[in-house]
Amino acid sequence: MSWLRAQWPLVLAGLATGFGLLGGLVWGLRPRTEAETAVLARRELQEAIRQLDRFLETYPAAPGEARGALQRAQSAFEKAAGHLALARPMDVQQGAADFQQLQALTAASAPPETILPIARQLRERLQSLVEE
Repeated sequence: MSWLRAQWPLVLAGLATGFGLLGGLVWGLRPRTEAETAVLARRELQEAIRQLDRFLETYPAAPGEARGALQRAQSAFEKAAGHLALARPMDVQQGAADFQQLQALTAASAPPETILPIARQLRERLQSLVEE
């Protein structure tokens, strides 16, 4: 019993830490509101646009490096697509199709004059989604 009296501040600190971690986990896993997911989707779309800009700049000179930027843009778009699919399902489908087309063309090493207009059009479509 004397051991417990000497260690009670540590026991209380451990319990408080445990409750804090548990509360943080519950907070992190809570369902997000529409406004929160819209902000997150907008942030991912902006990242997709940044990566598409990098793709547009690098593809003519270094197609291999541009493929990485295209992949990162597609990944960011896919993260945003979950939220966008509820409000703009056609835009999500078109964006996914455009990314697939760009991936196929870059894999086939298509010339820049074929790929860059598609990438610019996709960038404009994503920009319009950010501005809404």
